[in-house]
Amino acid sequence: MKFEIRAGKLANLKLNIWEPPRFFEGFLKGRSFDEAPDITARICGICPVSHMSTAIRAIEKAIGFTPSEEIDRLRKIMSLSQIAASHVVHLYVLALPDYYRIHVITGMENELNRLLRLKEVLNRVTGAFGGRALHPVAMMVGGFPKLPSRDTIGALIDGLQSIREDLFDTAAMIGKLRYPALETDAEFVALSGDAGYCINKGTIISNRGLQASEDDYDSIFEERELVYSNAKRTTIKGRGALMVGALARLNLNLEKLHPDARKAAREPGFTPQVNNPYGNNLAQAIETIHCVSECIELLGKIEGKDHYKKPVIREGFGSAVTEAPRGLLCHQYQVNRRGAIERANIITPTAHNFLSLEDNLKKLITENVDLPREELSLRCEMLVRAYDPCFSCSVH
Repeated sequence: MKFEIRAGKLANLKLNIWEPPRFFEGFLKGRSFDEAPDITARICGICPVSHMSTAIRAIEKAIGFTPSEEIDRLRKIMSLSQIAASHVVHLYVLALPDYYRIHVITGMENELNRLLRLKEVLNRVTGAFGGRALHPVAMMVGGFPKLPSRDTIGALIDGLQSIREDLFDTAAMIGKLRYPALETDAEFVALSGDAGYCINKGTIISNRGLQASEDDYDSIFEERELVYSNAKRTTIKGRGALMVGALARLNLNLEKLHPDARKAAREPGFTPQVNNPYGNNLAQAIETIHCVSECIELLGKIEGKDHYKKPVIREGFGSAVTEAPRGLLCHQYQVNRRGAIERANIITPTAHNFLSLEDNLKKLITENVDLPREELSLRCEMLVRAYDPCFSCSVH
């Protein structure tokens, strides 16, 4: 990010994501439909499950495959475990040092020990069903060819139970942080539906009346290239900036959280609508409690049957929208009758958040232009990290 102040006023600001693009949408063309999940998982080492699950759903819609309830349950366990794992790393490694005013995390021994406990347990869940925690190999179009044993599932439940106190302590700690004052004008957008707290499917809604199916994505959202950044910018047509992610999800779906998470939200007084984007940190902390509590319940419901069916190839187009750790993720694929991908399109959470983040950086500097340069720069960095952008995803 670069900004320029002249005569005590913000003259210019550009959020420049300079990481070079890797052209995933281009080299997916001509590949077999069942390769898409494994390939797109390599877009990101933090949220590979999100890319896999979204690609799988889009492909399955294109070829007319309907997953069983068991498959949906297993995929949600994978997604929830990854969201929680992503959130705790962001909170402890990226966000907390800013508020502690330290430049290295080695001065946070107690916090890091807690993080390691949390990450180890969450990774076990992802790895048990995916074959490994990073870039899973057992999650594919058609379901899961093999499931862990009952004993393993029981151990996973025990592990998740063992970190519940750590998660409540994390939420309490994040809830006590003093955030800089800032109000966003962005439209909050997330998935919602009757089936609880939506992650892998749902209706796209907003706090300004938006309500649409994932199949209508292209008629609602607009993706543009920027001359000064390698990341694309996605907006709602005719409506401007939007904000996605944990804060948007809680602002729109707080009442659908697991009761444990709603309890954690009450302690620091989290009540929708929270318009301070720095509050995304607290929203993530609350959401981790939901993820773990729901994982425990879903693990207890696994039946061990109907977890895989070989898909039949047919020509078609599929569009799927899910909730990745950082917000709305869209995958779209055109598959021909031979099962080859003819067109691919991927729109990531960071693209959805780009304009909102840039607008809020401008507002932050304008409202705090008299602060010392070092403090103003730090607040800008804290704001960027509060959004938790993923630059690798943004320039896929």
